[in-house]
Amino acid sequence: PTSPSKSGGGSVRLRPVDGAMWARKCGAAPQWPSRIKVLLQSFMTAAVGLAVWQWMSAADLGYLDLKRPQSPDVLCLSEWPLRHSADSWWRAETWQDWFSYREDMNTYVRDNQCTGNVSSSHAKCSSANVPLYQMDRNLGIPLGLDNYSWRNDTIEIYGHLFLWMTICLWLAVTVHDLALLTVTKKDYIYDLRGIRNNFRCCNLLYKLLGYRCWKRLFRGGGIRCGQKRWCKLPGKILAIPLAPVFAAWAVASFFFIICPVVAIVFLIYPVRLSRALIFLNCIAVGIQGVVLALHSIAFVSSVEERQIYAVTWERVSSTGMTCTCGCMYPISQGRCVNLLIIGVMVAYKSFALAFRCMKGLRRSNWANLISVLFPVPLTVYEVAWTRPDGSAIQHRVGGQPVQGEMAFDAFALMDEQIDSSRTTVNLVPCAVSPAFEPTNWSTNEVVSYLTDLEMPQYCDYVQRNSVDGRMLLQLCRKDLLSEIGCTSKIHASRIRGKLGTFDEASASRNGGELADNSRHSTRKLSGPRLTAFSEVTQEQRRLEYIGCCGFPCRRGENGNHFHKDSDGETDAEEHQTPSAVGSSTVPAALVQVEGGAKDAENAEVRSRAGSGEQDPN
Repeated sequence: PTSPSKSGGGSVRLRPVDGAMWARKCGAAPQWPSRIKVLLQSFMTAAVGLAVWQWMSAADLGYLDLKRPQSPDVLCLSEWPLRHSADSWWRAETWQDWFSYREDMNTYVRDNQCTGNVSSSHAKCSSANVPLYQMDRNLGIPLGLDNYSWRNDTIEIYGHLFLWMTICLWLAVTVHDLALLTVTKKDYIYDLRGIRNNFRCCNLLYKLLGYRCWKRLFRGGGIRCGQKRWCKLPGKILAIPLAPVFAAWAVASFFFIICPVVAIVFLIYPVRLSRALIFLNCIAVGIQGVVLALHSIAFVSSVEERQIYAVTWERVSSTGMTCTCGCMYPISQGRCVNLLIIGVMVAYKSFALAFRCMKGLRRSNWANLISVLFPVPLTVYEVAWTRPDGSAIQHRVGGQPVQGEMAFDAFALMDEQIDSSRTTVNLVPCAVSPAFEPTNWSTNEVVSYLTDLEMPQYCDYVQRNSVDGRMLLQLCRKDLLSEIGCTSKIHASRIRGKLGTFDEASASRNGGELADNSRHSTRKLSGPRLTAFSEVTQEQRRLEYIGCCGFPCRRGENGNHFHKDSDGETDAEEHQTPSAVGSSTVPAALVQVEGGAKDAENAEVRSRAGSGEQDPN
């Protein structure tokens, strides 16, 4: 991208070459713009978890339902532990108090009673007068209840789990994407086959889930003891009622055994296990999001299930002792709905990220960046490709597109084929301008267009000046149609207006027909029909193909036409693109054959064979 230029002192200075990408013009080294973008995008993934943790841990007065106090009287203590006090983490007394009020709350309240008379001690929580400036403090631990319950720490537990798991996900995504950007490291990231071959303990971890044991029971395999199997029929009967037990065991072993073990091994082999850790971490965060959503539904439906916070303020007793008074309130219903939305969104994003990672786990050569998403042009759809022998691929039937939904992966199923490990995709730009577009018109076709518009008086000017379609468009854009003798503004408006429109009436008037785009309605391209192209048959239009993203794809009317040479070779040979699966080649456009019916039949057979479409005969 740069060329050397010598200065007066003899040193060589790199000068950007015209036409280089913007990063090279700015002097950036190769791959560094991609690395910076990966770092920024992966940090955004961690920022989401940080924002969720901060929202859950930064509860204030606005989170609470102040109309539902849990106790009618104000409680005053000499010391009231607050939530998320940063300086308290480093004090031994804080940890002692943390254990004491969790073991026996009544004893803790009795030992920390405020001595002397406090103005707020005899007040009610529904009518207490509190200075507003004292509300700018963290909420407190709910004390004075019958017993401390772990449900009063539910939101904090979720928040810290999201924080640490998101940090782990951020590290794995960063290592994975930076390794993919390097030539020497990208082949070291293991897929499932590489993990099974190089980490034998992974098979033991998979067996630890208990899924294989339950499946064997469900299928009547019984319990294997040595070379024999016992309790085949009773095991099959008990498999259904024992399914929740196996599911609970699988979730517990996944969170507390498999994920920690993989995270520890990741510290030793960060590049090799980065993709596996991303997948496991996303599954774990997704499960946690589902559990949070279900827990939030319980919060919304029942006030007794909600987490309780304490609103505290300071008062001075008659003995001069500073006391902390407070009342307990549950979290409001609106905040419970917010928790429900957070759980649903976290679960959705986590599972979506896990599904994106599965492509590289199945086949390492089909891996993609996790942190960066790319826009896919809509002209790619509908995606259609076949096996080398022309038959349908796995998980698809004949005549069915591989991907017809424009909001889903255009490269779906490419990593799930038998020979996916030996295939790849080549992105090749292909012409999309059909022959009937004005940019491809010759002078005679411009004359035909003006004749169809009932303006033959301008045909002599067009033929005399050799005006083709591209020149006609330039004259229209620059308002210079007077050069072909068109001085009427009405006629000029008709000439410009009909260039980009097409309807059924004009098609029938010009002898043309709409192409069969029932399977590819998203690829319709409107444009005027010319009498010069009316002899192109419906069957020829239907057989037009154009290479798209390395695999053949029907393009309806949008294919280019290539004429056969006298020696039998076609002009389309240069435009052939490799199929996405296999090494066979397919024509990038229709081979329009001039001649008799036999040649037309051979052209149809070649087009069908290249696309993988079955011959109806």
